[in-house]
Amino acid sequence: MTTYILNGKEVDIWSEELSRYHSRSIVDYVRENLLELEERGVDPFSEIVGKEREKELLKNALLSGSSILFRGRKGYGKTTFAKTIARLLPERILAVKGCKINDDPVNPVCFSCKKKLEDGVIELEWVKPRFVRICGDPMMTTRQLIGGISLQKLREGYDLDSPEVFTPGRILKANRGIAYVDELGAVPSALQTLLHELLEEKQVTTPEGDIVPMKIDVIFVASTNPANYRGVSDIKEPLLDRMEEIEIGPPKSVEEEVEIAIKNSNSWLREAVVMPEWHARTLARVAMLARSGETRLPDRVEVEPSCRATIKVFDHVMASAVRRRHRAVMISDYGVSGVYDFSNVALGLKGRMKLELHSNLDEAVNALVNDALEITCSEVFSKMQTEVSKLASELGRRGEINAYDYREFDEILPVSEEEKASALEFMLETLVRCVGMAERVEDGVYVFSEL
Repeated sequence: MTTYILNGKEVDIWSEELSRYHSRSIVDYVRENLLELEERGVDPFSEIVGKEREKELLKNALLSGSSILFRGRKGYGKTTFAKTIARLLPERILAVKGCKINDDPVNPVCFSCKKKLEDGVIELEWVKPRFVRICGDPMMTTRQLIGGISLQKLREGYDLDSPEVFTPGRILKANRGIAYVDELGAVPSALQTLLHELLEEKQVTTPEGDIVPMKIDVIFVASTNPANYRGVSDIKEPLLDRMEEIEIGPPKSVEEEVEIAIKNSNSWLREAVVMPEWHARTLARVAMLARSGETRLPDRVEVEPSCRATIKVFDHVMASAVRRRHRAVMISDYGVSGVYDFSNVALGLKGRMKLELHSNLDEAVNALVNDALEITCSEVFSKMQTEVSKLASELGRRGEINAYDYREFDEILPVSEEEKASALEFMLETLVRCVGMAERVEDGVYVFSEL
């Protein structure tokens, strides 16, 4: 009979209070939590914007206890999807105290915990199931992924067959949790073979043929870029055959792109300055136009900008607004200087968008931003024709309007006080792009121009 100790006191591990925290697979916990949330009408993946079809596929894969592979270009939320699965893990479980792999106290798998079970006394502790992220790397070793012999323990006098001598790798540390391999295609072929055995047999064999008798309990999740993507190798067919593949693509609408950017942009900047809807839609469209090819962009895009690029564009533009003491984003925040300077937008795209060799990225960004501005200005013109017409008449009468003097135009600015200068400026920009009767001459300043 094994004695279990928790917080210094002997406990009945099979009591009603404790029995649900051990001797169950991690898949059982996830199933239970997923079904409970669905019964309450709660979206378990609420952090994911859109992607309703992908969410449904993921739920079915999790309920069936399958391993999961998210495939898609970088920056579209593969890792975010993986992290949301971790929210379905239980808040806590019982583990053997001090165990490196959070071993189950009733059915231990590591050498050390098995020995404690044989000795008849096991100390317990509460632990949070782990989400272990493993970055795919062509230089990854068996020791890093699976584990190996600790030379330090041998120097300390431990015998070679001592339980303390084996140091578990990252995949074993995910026991009773989630192992997420980011960029599975970058993992060396030999190690993919080991992962195949892990999924099939719940144990691992080293390249030397030694079996590590640890039938670990893990939900295996991985991500990879498309097969023809630069720097991505093929995933071994036997490994792919053990995984359910879910494609993750870009947002399907400008509204989704905006929501993703707002949610993931710098929180301090979001509190410090307003990102008005018209600028949010314009900046979101920049990356979307580059992906679609529906633009004046003269060069073919080899690597399209992802949502991550849009997020950084939002950050840089809002940072400029804060430094200029703007209450809301203005067009001047798109760049550093000049009437139409878009260098802050380019800053967010550089390194995240690649064109054909010898192409000029700054020229490409200018084309993309101008196209995005024209589309959003057209939306403003169609929704606010009366207000824009009044502003056109006033500009013709005055000859010049400064958007920062917005208080004279309150009646045509149905927005918050913080957004009024930005709204007036964008309406004036609409006169430039949709009517052709205005010219921007400096930050916020427009003059009347003959049609």
